[in-house]
Amino acid sequence: MTLPVIDISGDPRRVADEIGAACRDLGFLTVTGHGVPEDVVDRTASVAHTFFDLPEEEKRTLADGNARAGLPAYRPLRSESLAASLGRKTPGDLKESLDWGPAVPGYGWPKRPPDLRAAFESYYGAIEALGGRLRSLFALALDLPEEWFEPAFRDHSSSMRVINYPPPEGDIEPGQLRAGAHTDYGCMTILRTEDAPGGLQVQNRSGSWVDVQPVPGSFVVNLGDMMARWTNDIWSATLHRVAVPPADSTSRSRRQTIVFFHDPRADAVIECIPSCTDADHPPRYEPVTALEYVQAKAVKALA
Repeated sequence: MTLPVIDISGDPRRVADEIGAACRDLGFLTVTGHGVPEDVVDRTASVAHTFFDLPEEEKRTLADGNARAGLPAYRPLRSESLAASLGRKTPGDLKESLDWGPAVPGYGWPKRPPDLRAAFESYYGAIEALGGRLRSLFALALDLPEEWFEPAFRDHSSSMRVINYPPPEGDIEPGQLRAGAHTDYGCMTILRTEDAPGGLQVQNRSGSWVDVQPVPGSFVVNLGDMMARWTNDIWSATLHRVAVPPADSTSRSRRQTIVFFHDPRADAVIECIPSCTDADHPPRYEPVTALEYVQAKAVKALA
């Protein structure tokens, strides 16, 4: 499946129209012309690969303890079941991750590789800037002033997660996936992924699961539940998952994805956007703060 590919370096009005169409139709799109330096992406991918290759006991020192905001947290294999966020009981997902964000609680920076912190901070800054460009384009697409989202994103609570999907070992349990079917919890997700067997799949309108083919040098952007709620469901948060690779391709199926969850500040109130409601389409949801909403979804996903 080829997602809509949108060059965001073009005329803002035209780009916003294209983004609006993609968000109404599928809630997934691919962006090019983003200006994020490839060396920043490559460096982050490289240090993350090195981290995930460390012994399990070394990685697990970052999985427990006294959590403090602004430190990374390691999530071991099978410790999360994303399908559970939608009330579906499945075995733990076949992935591990290292999560970090200035407002996210964690347990410490790893000693190895020594340049991981600098790489993560550089990547965060680059994708944070891309998120700002997308916010203004989203606003235009919703017939709002370009700066409409800015108050909610002042001191935003965004985070990044680097996910390692190792080649599956042993028997796969019934219903087990690399990442169970889910919708993201927040506003928008910006991700860079590798092309390897057992990748991202999106459920289309007919209910079929379709493989997403990554475009070199691009980012995939998808909407989360919070944005669907904000737009009164005019825009979609689409079900997606990461498949288990076919048995004959297991040896070459290692995959890594760098995910950036771009979310408002914790106390931002998420209520129906004025341009998304009228007399025939009243607001569907009660106002809620961003933190309350994300926490309610995230707690269900712990395996």
